[in-house]
Amino acid sequence: MNSGLAWPRLLAISWFAWTIFAPHARLAAPVTEHRPPAETQSQPAKLIVFNAGGLTAPFGDLLHEFARIHPGVDPEQESSGSLDAVRKITELQKPCDVLAVADYEVISSLLVPQYADWYVLFARNQMVLMYTQRSKFAAEINGSNWFQILLRLGVESAHSDPDADPAGYRTLLVWKLAEKYYGRPNLFKDLNAAVPAKNIRPKSVELVALLQAGEFDYVYGYRSVAEQNKLPFVTLPPEIDLGDINKADSYATVSVDVAGKKPGDRVKIQGVPILFALTIPKGAPHESLAEDFLRFMFSPEGQQTLKRNHLLLISPPLASGIEKMPASLRGQFVPLGKGGEPKP
Repeated sequence: MNSGLAWPRLLAISWFAWTIFAPHARLAAPVTEHRPPAETQSQPAKLIVFNAGGLTAPFGDLLHEFARIHPGVDPEQESSGSLDAVRKITELQKPCDVLAVADYEVISSLLVPQYADWYVLFARNQMVLMYTQRSKFAAEINGSNWFQILLRLGVESAHSDPDADPAGYRTLLVWKLAEKYYGRPNLFKDLNAAVPAKNIRPKSVELVALLQAGEFDYVYGYRSVAEQNKLPFVTLPPEIDLGDINKADSYATVSVDVAGKKPGDRVKIQGVPILFALTIPKGAPHESLAEDFLRFMFSPEGQQTLKRNHLLLISPPLASGIEKMPASLRGQFVPLGKGGEPKP
């Protein structure tokens, strides 16, 4: 998120190189251990999950399946922008068992080490432009002329709040990368001006319903969300969509400022490939149940649930701070060193 966070980009590059050049270094599928709920059926055990808006559907499905296997569990799912989810923990002191965000740097920069000791990278994504068949100029738009269409008179485009949701600040990063890629001075400024304040909402998934209702013509968001909602979308060039792990250095040439830990603070966000992450925060009220949930999530059944929700899974998942994880989970992940190098 700032100049002191150069290593996460090395992490992304190292992961790409390792997955290409060391395909033999794969973990065996873990055996999922289903413990009985810690509490009696007369008093359902809580499992409190905060997840990014873009993870609402996949985590909803995971929690539904987990509760089916554990009849005494009562899951509580709270969806919000990733930055808002973190602030629930750091500012509001709300209890949380599992936190899943759309940008791993939200955990590494805002939670570690005070509120979390470790995190796992489990999926990747890319930015797209969603629309419907009723959107203005839907028959014309493509991956080459999209910005020209959005700048036409009367076209309503929208994105989520950069201070609350990674999809929001990633939209701004896409614009900055597009200005360089297309060689169009002031393109960032023009695209920014094309989205009035009324078209900026707390999280990107909220915009989907408004898009489907015809309130907006185009919405910036994640490819997985577009596919989950069966919406047509414009695929942006990999040089700007933040989805190509091999272009981490290029993405890092742009940055934006967003709200920090405290009111009035601003932190710099560099462009990095989109990598989703999760952790069990310190002081989780139902830590044992949270561990059970992660074992289920990374079991073959849980991974299939995520795939059905169109997430591009990182396999095997990668863990930072693995030595500080609960011992029962460590065997399911590949550790990352301080320099970002995987340790098979």
